[in-house]
Amino acid sequence: MITAAKPIAHSIKVPGYSDPFLLNTIVRLQGESNYTWLHLQASSRPMLIAKNLKWFEEMLPDFVRVHKSDLINPSFVQTYNYANSTTLEVNLPNQQTVRVSRRRIDPVLLKLKHHRSKLA
Repeated sequence: MITAAKPIAHSIKVPGYSDPFLLNTIVRLQGESNYTWLHLQASSRPMLIAKNLKWFEEMLPDFVRVHKSDLINPSFVQTYNYANSTTLEVNLPNQQTVRVSRRRIDPVLLKLKHHRSKLA
């Protein structure tokens, strides 16, 4: 018997907020101790969520962990470039630039390339 695949979630319910957030509106999640700043596409001010970044990383497997304190939505990556041989920077909307951790450069590039090939 073949079972149907689990439908892909298009939103996430965040504790403390009554309405779920659409995944295609979340640009970046920035961890700060046991809290996370949620950066949305349409909002100029981030929202503070009382969950750590690890919780979001487990809930959002398609997002890319680029740094100890940053999780980004690969759909919003505009460009990425090397500042020097050991520094990769990812450019997001609203003039946001996120630096990729040196030890995560190769896995991040693989995930971003995989995401782009999936869209094509």
